[in-house]
Amino acid sequence: MAAMVKLRIIFSENDSRRLILPNGMPESVSELVQQIKGQCGVNGDFRLQFMDAEFGNEFTNLESMSDIQDKSTIKVIFSSVAPVEPGEPLLPLYSSAATSRTLDDSSSLSSPGNSFDTDILSSPESTSSRATAWPNVFPIPRFSYDTQLQLDRANATFKETGALLNPDHKIKSAILDGLAETIVQYKVYLSDREFDEVAEALVTTHPCLKEPGSVTGYGGWKTSLKYKLANYRTKLRRLGCPEVTVNSLKHKPDGKCTPAYGVKKPKKAEVNYCPTYPAGETAETLEEIRVDLLSEVKKKNNDHRVAAMMEKTFALRRQEVVREAPMIADFKMRWPALFHVCETAAVEVRRECILKGLCVYLNEDPEKLVKEYLDVDKSIATAIAETVFGICVIRSEGAEPGDDPQDIMIVLEGVEVMGELGNVAFAVAMLLGLVYSLNLSYPPELRYTFEVLQKILMELDAHKLSNKVQVLKTFLSR
Repeated sequence: MAAMVKLRIIFSENDSRRLILPNGMPESVSELVQQIKGQCGVNGDFRLQFMDAEFGNEFTNLESMSDIQDKSTIKVIFSSVAPVEPGEPLLPLYSSAATSRTLDDSSSLSSPGNSFDTDILSSPESTSSRATAWPNVFPIPRFSYDTQLQLDRANATFKETGALLNPDHKIKSAILDGLAETIVQYKVYLSDREFDEVAEALVTTHPCLKEPGSVTGYGGWKTSLKYKLANYRTKLRRLGCPEVTVNSLKHKPDGKCTPAYGVKKPKKAEVNYCPTYPAGETAETLEEIRVDLLSEVKKKNNDHRVAAMMEKTFALRRQEVVREAPMIADFKMRWPALFHVCETAAVEVRRECILKGLCVYLNEDPEKLVKEYLDVDKSIATAIAETVFGICVIRSEGAEPGDDPQDIMIVLEGVEVMGELGNVAFAVAMLLGLVYSLNLSYPPELRYTFEVLQKILMELDAHKLSNKVQVLKTFLSR
């Protein structure tokens, strides 16, 4: 047997622990991550760094197990979401206290009267609210006591003799149930790649479950997971989960009532794609709040109340967007606060140049994203009405390159949905928020630009990149 290994794991400034590996060093970084989650009782998404002696013991990202040895020091870098202890439910990222703190903190960054809501900054307090996107390494949960006990013993036997476990129906069912319950904390519809990640994490954490004769060692588990999650969605549909009921046959158009037609699911790493209403609220009570919002948004110095009401009605707004796909003009009339921005601070013009340069680098036309007009141009109104998706910049005739434009606006389906945005970089950020809030698709002529913004800059659903974007990411990481 391999010699026992001890590692020092740092979680925070005042929290470090010993990790004892009786069977020696894991073969991969992902397996070490699973060991840390299992022994230290930590869940959630994180990456590892090691104390690099070649660089004065500064911490460097751990990418190969050859970089560490017995008694090495490892640092855990959590994502922006706090780690979740075993058995603790995933809480909404923005609780009422957190929301209050966020609103208070944001006031120091903007002038009085400045308010905006992109829905990507807030989420409701409901049982279906999620705290994080799909993790880089899927966290395998601890199963029921008897199942976990059998797995622990089988793993020990596997380490000693290499014998695999042939789980009976009861154990397999318990494992699949546990995995399904963990999966739906992130999403209810998985891609084929994500099924691979779950099944691979399972046999990495519990090597006794590897399948003999399988190329990957987990092909059968992957297939079983697909059936289990489909059955789990049926259960959620009966319970009225909107993320599933939105795809029920009664919501399909006539003549196309098949389960596979037009499945509505997250496509841009949305976390709360179609949440349930907050506890104690119904469509009717939330509609009353929406109506009140129409007058509240017109009042001065009312940002906090408007923000709280927008947060409360988040689920109503998302379900309306996902189920009905309304026209932008109609949706703006119903939810004017969503498109309300009163002031912004100026930033360097170089950010605008970088964004346009990104389009050019990706062989896309920057004018498809940012359209510029002079204030004396009589065709501005017509041009805006013909714009389906983009940012319009109105400049004064004779203005210098560094002068502020008269207006910068976001136009969707020929409607100015936001204006007076101050600078192009901020307008692009707001546009990304609206794409999420309104469940829009990226325009094909700018697909690579938005792929970079989402997957490289925002690190959302960054697992699979197009060849063109992968080349850029490799270049930037040099």
